[in-house]
Amino acid sequence: MSAPSDNYTYSTLEVATENDRIRHGLYPEVAPSSEPEAYGYYAPPKTEQQNAQFSDSTPRSHINSTAYTYSTYPEVAQGGGAAPGGAAAAVGATEPKKICGLRRRYFWFALAAAVLIVVAIIVGAVVGTMKSHSSGSAADKGASEGGNGNGGDNNNSNNNGGTNSTASGKLSLYGDTRLASANFTDAYGNDNYVLIYQLSDASVCMSTFNSSNNKWVASTIVNGTEGIKLGSSLAVNTIWQGSNSPEVDLYYQSNGSAATIEYLIYKSNDNLSTTSVTPPDKWVSVNSAKGFNTLPGSALVSYGKQCDFCNQYAYLFWQGDQGIFMTELSATGIGDVNLIDVSTVPSANTSMALTYSGTLTGDTNAILRRSIDIFYRSTTSGLTQLRVGNGLNVPMYVGRDIGPRTNFAAFSTGFNESAASENPNPLGFQVLSIDPDVDNGVQLTYLKDSKWTVGSDEVEALADCRAKATMAVNTGRRLYCLVDSGDNDTGVEIIEWAWQGDPSDTDTYLNWNKIGAVDVGV
Repeated sequence: MSAPSDNYTYSTLEVATENDRIRHGLYPEVAPSSEPEAYGYYAPPKTEQQNAQFSDSTPRSHINSTAYTYSTYPEVAQGGGAAPGGAAAAVGATEPKKICGLRRRYFWFALAAAVLIVVAIIVGAVVGTMKSHSSGSAADKGASEGGNGNGGDNNNSNNNGGTNSTASGKLSLYGDTRLASANFTDAYGNDNYVLIYQLSDASVCMSTFNSSNNKWVASTIVNGTEGIKLGSSLAVNTIWQGSNSPEVDLYYQSNGSAATIEYLIYKSNDNLSTTSVTPPDKWVSVNSAKGFNTLPGSALVSYGKQCDFCNQYAYLFWQGDQGIFMTELSATGIGDVNLIDVSTVPSANTSMALTYSGTLTGDTNAILRRSIDIFYRSTTSGLTQLRVGNGLNVPMYVGRDIGPRTNFAAFSTGFNESAASENPNPLGFQVLSIDPDVDNGVQLTYLKDSKWTVGSDEVEALADCRAKATMAVNTGRRLYCLVDSGDNDTGVEIIEWAWQGDPSDTDTYLNWNKIGAVDVGV
């Protein structure tokens, strides 16, 4: 990594060459170089950076367009706002055939379940009748032999094998778990949400949601006996694979004197199901990540390719003793670790939130507009945006000062296009922050029309998030907070909210709808 130059430095993130642009089809429209960028921090990359290349063998960077595609942006799923009704409607897909208002697959599942229930009731009734008759005969026999009706045994044992399940012995959601979330819209237009958390035994678990059945399904990814740090930072991302199921990357920290990063992959060809339990053996460990150490309390944030013209490949970011580090993950393996050497130094163990800005237009300047965006607290207490892309790392103070224990979450809206007239959904950012040491609840800082604004009003709809000050959000505009449950057995629960805002109307930015508790399986 080179030394700082003015207010930005060069990174190892991909820089497009002319061959790369052509190979990825980034040439239909060319914006004049004199035209100002809607949200551009960058000048074109310098000459010595032009030699960086993509790997031709990397499937993540070159995926053919098909009639059915997965997505993460709500705007992409809705055809850029022009075609409501989800991804299937936007691409002209045929509406699935239904029986009695249900898709055929779900109708037959429901019918089969109904038949099984009827059979179970009949069998249960028969067995119950037989047991009742048998018990009556045994009681009569015991009484005739001078017994007490318990088979001749005078010991009134509860017959539970000596076990007594108490509240303190139950497995529960860890009271200080970190949270991580991702989302995608599948080829049928269904919204899918992925939430990662820890249980009280340190197990790393996942709950998934699919809007086709409106149900959460909980799965264990890694058992807590496998050396996981209790209270580990967590990061998860999906990697867009066109018409195929997305790949899912998961990161957490091991339990040891050095907080080593553990990296798991759920591969695309295993077809992640969000409607059934995910087998833990489908997650593949990547051993080469085990040499990466973090500060003990470091946050982990990650990114995977999200759309055709979004940043390519996958990236992991964490904090070490010198600052924020990053590595690239592609089909050729894990890249070198690089320090993001910027003048706006992050404070120790700062919260970090990651989102991204994409572009719909595949012109030659697309690489100048797409970026990975990380938010952190600087040593000067400023909420800072670090824009990573096109070979540069650009930090920017966004106008809000925050305390050292502030937790925040961020998501983007719209796209970063050269011409405002061609962009029905201009780029925006929503950054939510909670400072547990200040009694002002959840605060909002947002970007609209290329300008940052610091909100002064509390997001009252998210008042329940204040006490635990732990939250995560995804680009599907679903927010998850750790909340005191009032239940002595569990202590905490994860509550989900859906953003009801309109990116074009700032008066709606504080509108959140409480959905309810996430099923974590305990």
